[in-house]
Amino acid sequence: MGQRLYRFLCPVVRCFLPRLEISWEVPHNGEPCVFVCNHDRAMGPLQMAVNFPLREQSLIWIFADPLDRKTTPAYVRQDNWWDRNSRLAPLWNVIIPPVVSVILPPILRCVPHVAVYHDARAVRTMKDSLRALRDEKKHMVIFPEIPTGYGEHSTDTINEGFLNLLPMYRRMTGKPLTVWPVHLDKERRQMAVKAPIMMDPDRPLAEQVPELSRKILQGIFEPK
Repeated sequence: MGQRLYRFLCPVVRCFLPRLEISWEVPHNGEPCVFVCNHDRAMGPLQMAVNFPLREQSLIWIFADPLDRKTTPAYVRQDNWWDRNSRLAPLWNVIIPPVVSVILPPILRCVPHVAVYHDARAVRTMKDSLRALRDEKKHMVIFPEIPTGYGEHSTDTINEGFLNLLPMYRRMTGKPLTVWPVHLDKERRQMAVKAPIMMDPDRPLAEQVPELSRKILQGIFEPK
């Protein structure tokens, strides 16, 4: 059911999305990797799921909460779906979460994905991702930016937990796992895939996180 719904929804959604000019700073080498993209509200996930050239070989990291109808309302209420200073905010707080909890989970579950947990089950997220990277030769699509308000996000830091995939993958396969920043600009109708970033295998990851984060931030937020 999920795959059939996904195949049905993709061409339908594609009809309503703006066509993008997609550019690659360097050609992709075909190896499993991690694509990190700016969220740009819902546009980033929609474009990466529907129009990204390697979508058929990719799994999207999706928060576990909106995958479940029971946990979706709380997720929506804390995820800045509306302006908290608006006079209508109390009304939206009552109306939007239950409506979204009916519509969103079945749609998200049909998208090829890895469920992202922020509790003890985070280990499962990493294991599922590594298994898909190694055994299925899939790519991961991740949106690492941190929302700070309605339509706002931090431009100084990102969620960095996914970077642990880099040394884990190397230990498992002996190969580097590269991170490809993707800058989506809906105003210019452009998607720019930047040159890959990789960690230094001879240095501890913790030592490299600030540098890697800075490069990723530059890649996903700054035009080519």
